[in-house]
Amino acid sequence: MTLKTILSVGAAALALGSLSSAPAQTPGKVDFEAKILPIFKDRCFECHQKEYTDAKTGKVKKPKGKFRMDNPELLMKSGENGPNVVASDAEKSNVYKSTTLPDSDDNAMPPKGDRLTKEQQDLIKQWIAEGANVGAWKGAEK
Repeated sequence: MTLKTILSVGAAALALGSLSSAPAQTPGKVDFEAKILPIFKDRCFECHQKEYTDAKTGKVKKPKGKFRMDNPELLMKSGENGPNVVASDAEKSNVYKSTTLPDSDDNAMPPKGDRLTKEQQDLIKQWIAEGANVGAWKGAEK
């Protein structure tokens, strides 16, 4: 055996040893305020926030479907179409289900602009599966 072969075998053994002793990577919990709230603010709040008067048109804008997402208590409340968020069960949560409906479905959200990306949908699904914790977020007053 040559010195080069011995060194190559030794380097490979060290690499394998360090891989096997490395701790398994586990993904962290989804941070609501860092990951989910920006999606909601950008894609949902326009239609699902506290009633306000549009500065451009002067028209009063009411939350679509009487559903508000700008307050944690109201976000978790069931609406006229069933439960908005069911902690630990995204498949029963309208907030998640409506974003995954086909474009042709009248209940697909958001109805205007681009749909949520698969990554955004997956983040919402994971957040709900992890218990739908909103952390310290207080949101708008009711």
